Amino acid sequence: MREIRIYHSIGKNIALIAVCFVFVALGIFILLHGGHSFIAWGNILFFGGGGLFMLFLILRERISHKAYYIVTDESVLVDSGMKKWEVRFADVEEFYLLNVMLSKQIGIKYKAEVEFKKMNDASLPIDGLNIKPQELCDLLNMRLTK
Repeated sequence: MREIRIYHSIGKNIALIAVCFVFVALGIFILLHGGHSFIAWGNILFFGGGGLFMLFLILRERISHKAYYIVTDESVLVDSGMKKWEVRFADVEEFYLLNVMLSKQIGIKYKAEVEFKKMNDASLPIDGLNIKPQELCDLLNMRLTK
């Protein structure tokens, strides 16, 4: 089968980036008008950093053509911008959808013999991608059976 490359969706993430920058502007407004500087700097650093990181991920993916997920016949390659790892289909029993707080993820049920070693990488974040969560989960489970 062919390799499938999955990127962050610009349309789904532009609103998130805009909200982050609105909070940064609010923090600057609070600073300029003598408000609580701790809250203002918290807004600027937290939301500014988050918005810039999302913007970095999207631009990096588009400019360098580095996909967030690459689904091959043997594995899923993950490049989160900070960490790269591989989920080998030979190690996986099944994939399933998870709702974690406000985020959707694909859970990974590893086979018993590799489960303890892979506990840290037991899910794949899927918010804001250019593929529907259920569609990606079904695709991964289909690749498991091949």
